[in-house]
Amino acid sequence: MENQQAYFNVWRHRKRLNKVVFSYADYFIVSLFLEHGKLSYADHWIEIEPGTVVFANPALPSAWEPATNEASEKGYSMMFNNAFIRQGEWGFLLNTPLLDLTQQQAIYLSPEVVETVKKLFEQLMEVTETGGGMKDELTHSFMHLIIYEAMRGKQDHPYKTQQNAAQRTVELFLLLLDRQFPVDYPQEKLEVRSANDYAQRLYVHVNHLNRVVKQVTGKTTTDIIASRMAKEAIRLLKETRLNVAEIAYALGFEEPASFTAFLKRRTGKGPREIRTV
Repeated sequence: MENQQAYFNVWRHRKRLNKVVFSYADYFIVSLFLEHGKLSYADHWIEIEPGTVVFANPALPSAWEPATNEASEKGYSMMFNNAFIRQGEWGFLLNTPLLDLTQQQAIYLSPEVVETVKKLFEQLMEVTETGGGMKDELTHSFMHLIIYEAMRGKQDHPYKTQQNAAQRTVELFLLLLDRQFPVDYPQEKLEVRSANDYAQRLYVHVNHLNRVVKQVTGKTTTDIIASRMAKEAIRLLKETRLNVAEIAYALGFEEPASFTAFLKRRTGKGPREIRTV
């Protein structure tokens, strides 16, 4: 993540969108939809009307599909990664649906604001093609303006689904936790493994995450993560030929001894005992 290169792209929807899955690892997407459709998440869905801005965060998988095959005006999308966000002034984004996953991810705009946002998208596309020496600065500026106008001009969406913020945060935490497994070592290893790691991915303070997880589940964030890691450790020991050192490394332990101590605390057994059962 630290060595990630900044990425940005913007485009006009040149054809009717069928089902589009917003699950690009490490990429954020902001789209203006100008047709009827449905936005689906793991646990709920929202009906979308023309003139809706949708924020997609890599921590929250979602999918879009049109309501009918009727002809309609096309929309716009821009996609960027965390490195691009942090190149510019990004503090105000913390209070938008882009980074605050407890907020509604679909914002319905008034017709006047829709026209403003459409023009900004068109100008942004022109900048990315002919921006010259000021291209990076202008790209950030237009990206921020689009998000600002969407937030400023939002209306109550007639199909908005309200959820308890604490409950929603915990659901997102558990969803993100589940997405880390199974670990496909050696192609990948577990990178998100502490309460602080998850809080950073969810753009909340770790104290807030710990508080709401305890409130909703009755368990600590650390205990839930450790239980899932122990379950994965048992799977790797029983279903793969990886040695103990490789499994320890795959799960983010610096030393096999630390991994063994972790397993004994969680299961009462060491790696060899688990593997031979």
